[in-house]
Amino acid sequence: MSHKWYVILVSLLLIFFITTGCLGSKQQTSNQNSASNQKLGNNEVILRIASAETAPDSMKVLEEVGKEYEQKFGVKVIAEAIPLADIYTKVSTTVNTSSQYDIMLTGFPGHISLLQQQGLLEPMDEIVESLGGRNDFFETTWTLIDDKMYWIPYDVNLAFGYIRKDWLVEKGLSVPKNWEEFVNVADAFTDKSQNKYGLMLPIKSDSSTNFLSTGPLWSNDVKIFDDQWNVILDSPEMKPKVIDTLNLLKELTPYMPAEAEKASYAEMIAAFTSGQVGMAFYSGRLVDNIESKAPDLTNKFELFGYPTKDGDGSAVNYATDGIAVLKSPQSAEALKFVQWFFKEKLVEFLWTSPVQFFPAQESIYQSDEWRSHPQIQKYWEIGVEPQYHLLKNAKLNAIDIDGPHTDVKQGIVFESYIVPKMYQRVIINNEDPSIVVDEAAKEIREMIKGK
Repeated sequence: MSHKWYVILVSLLLIFFITTGCLGSKQQTSNQNSASNQKLGNNEVILRIASAETAPDSMKVLEEVGKEYEQKFGVKVIAEAIPLADIYTKVSTTVNTSSQYDIMLTGFPGHISLLQQQGLLEPMDEIVESLGGRNDFFETTWTLIDDKMYWIPYDVNLAFGYIRKDWLVEKGLSVPKNWEEFVNVADAFTDKSQNKYGLMLPIKSDSSTNFLSTGPLWSNDVKIFDDQWNVILDSPEMKPKVIDTLNLLKELTPYMPAEAEKASYAEMIAAFTSGQVGMAFYSGRLVDNIESKAPDLTNKFELFGYPTKDGDGSAVNYATDGIAVLKSPQSAEALKFVQWFFKEKLVEFLWTSPVQFFPAQESIYQSDEWRSHPQIQKYWEIGVEPQYHLLKNAKLNAIDIDGPHTDVKQGIVFESYIVPKMYQRVIINNEDPSIVVDEAAKEIREMIKGK
């Protein structure tokens, strides 16, 4: 056989083996690609971050931090902005694909419990210890599953009220301390002919309602679960409290703009900073938006907790933002990055939204370094210290922390949006709140059965 024909024959055989899978199945190739999807030439590691912190300043710092980390350690870091309402779905559906994330910045413990149930998270206790241990973190920020921490909180994220002080003075009123005053202030603030309304609370089926509009439930001591994970929403003790809260929200609805039915986070900010509403409910991010978008309001607002029915205190909806590491071929490198980030870059990152990012660690809250930021100093008395007071004194609860400990059940209820749907049925559809509560409790029992 001539050399020419020999080369042709060998080439044909190679093509045959490749196309028929004799040199490796398509499944194997797919798995290998998935396992090494974050490698470039020369085995360079790429860490992909899914960040619910989508603000330009925060993303810019993450980008700069990534570049510095690559220069120092040879590991490429890419951060992608994903809206909080979408991040759980995006992260969970990309596991074991070429788009898998290694690190996640999210705002809800429910996301952590759901991901950990699937065995997708790395424990982070060693890093926590290196940062001063659990006791340096406000205890309410702990997300413990089997006594392990699967994310590290970087800020405390409370949902509380903002109220226009100048509107109160104009009407001869004061910050509402109970439900009757709450309704009266909302009524007094409303002038539909001038497109001015008492308040805005979202009732859309997304995380904004779970976060911003559940405070009235906690202000009335509503609980979804007891200490044994029994659903008690429709119990003889709890059901009247839920009904009272639903009726309160219905009573407040005429004093809200029509956009409340479809409002989410951005609409809440716009309604208050534009002067459309005299009360809004948000986290510290609204202060940061006042600074950048409506500085004329700097001395015209006050923070307050959701008032209780009888005026015996206040409540806030609790959340915290944190970083989790997902199990991936790059987990070890991801854990190293997170530890470096917390030790070297956390304060710089917190400063990207100075009042929103209220530190999760007491040592940082008390530090001169963190407090030295001009915006923190400017809003210390009206926007920062009040958050600390609420954290220490208000009633704290949230859908994804209600219950005896962190568990996937809370995450399931959170992601089902059953509370927003309950609001909609009463407020929009005018359904009987007693029936709505019974059916919601039954639905929760069904969805968590066997979990």
